[in-house]
Amino acid sequence: MEAFLETERALAEAESMAEEMIRTGSFSFPPSEQYRLSSLNKNTMFGIMICQDTNKNEKILRSFSGAMNGEYKIPGYVNPCFSVSRFREIEEEYSPLIHNAGEKERKELSGICLEKINALYEFSTWNGETIGMPEKAPTGTGDCAGLRLINTALRRKLEITGMAEFMIQPDGSIHTFAPCKERCGLLLPSMLGLNIIYADKSIAIVDKEAGMLSVPGRGDDKKDSVSYRFHKLFPSSPEQCFVHRLDMDTSGLLVMAFTKEAHRKLSMAFENRAVHKEYEALLEGVITEERGIIDLPMRLDVDNRPYQIIDHEKGKKAITRWERIGITVADGRKLTRVRFYPETGRTHQLRVHSAAIGHPIAGDRLYGSRKEGERLMLHASSITFIHPLTGNEVHFTSPSPF
Repeated sequence: MEAFLETERALAEAESMAEEMIRTGSFSFPPSEQYRLSSLNKNTMFGIMICQDTNKNEKILRSFSGAMNGEYKIPGYVNPCFSVSRFREIEEEYSPLIHNAGEKERKELSGICLEKINALYEFSTWNGETIGMPEKAPTGTGDCAGLRLINTALRRKLEITGMAEFMIQPDGSIHTFAPCKERCGLLLPSMLGLNIIYADKSIAIVDKEAGMLSVPGRGDDKKDSVSYRFHKLFPSSPEQCFVHRLDMDTSGLLVMAFTKEAHRKLSMAFENRAVHKEYEALLEGVITEERGIIDLPMRLDVDNRPYQIIDHEKGKKAITRWERIGITVADGRKLTRVRFYPETGRTHQLRVHSAAIGHPIAGDRLYGSRKEGERLMLHASSITFIHPLTGNEVHFTSPSPF
């Protein structure tokens, strides 16, 4: 995973936190002789979060990964994602049993003990619910510093504005880390309601799952969407936080804006075709050509919404470049894997263009055919644009899930 809201302010607070611990020689807040910094493992991971309550009052949260000197509750830090008292009860019950058991029984008891401990974990979600530990999660899942901070913020209904996870280096400087894929990556998408692969104070990159709306549809039953969840997570963002859309059936990368200025600049970039997007798809049948260009104008079929049709007289210009990646065999049928480079952004453009050349996208319920339980095999895999705040070119990718 990329950095998550690792802003300049968060990094400054992380450096200040490290400096204070080194100056006082203590890792507790306020400092105490009971919690000497010199007693800690050198690889201890810390986290700090800047957030605000519903009244815009700023809050600073601190955390650490795992346990520090065997303790899970330290003054000045958020609590872990489980009941420490219940954890101690299970530990006290099983430790002597495991210690006195034979090899085979010890392994069985350790497994039972771990299951009971994992059942203690509770993680808050974007909509006020709670979830438990994922099945077969690696040891240490749920104990990361950053995840504890996010869990606390969601539980307290605080808006996250900055975060940093770090280790203190021997020279007193800090080395920062992004949330890990192996453990945090199992929980954060469910907790946040979105798979946010990058976020700073101006933009966020969401890897949308197939079947989710980009923006709310008409009616309360179609309110749930990427932009709805994003604005609920970050109420300070513009209500219209999205700058472009993906079809509900399409998965992949979406750019969201935290500020109106970022939204304005990004919208202009999309309008001026200054954003480079790539898609990966599986098309029905075998395409023998290596690459090509589809130049077919399109418009809405007003008598059969939401279908789009090719119309050489009244249609708007629509151009798609493509290249073949390879041939795939799935469920006894041959499919061609392609990469699309759309030069325009018409509604359903890639789906209509694919069908127009006789190779609809596999799983397309509108312009092709779909088997029960099959998804649209179209994924927004890459996006490149100029960052609205820094002015630097940024590039994000997402591997195809099919």
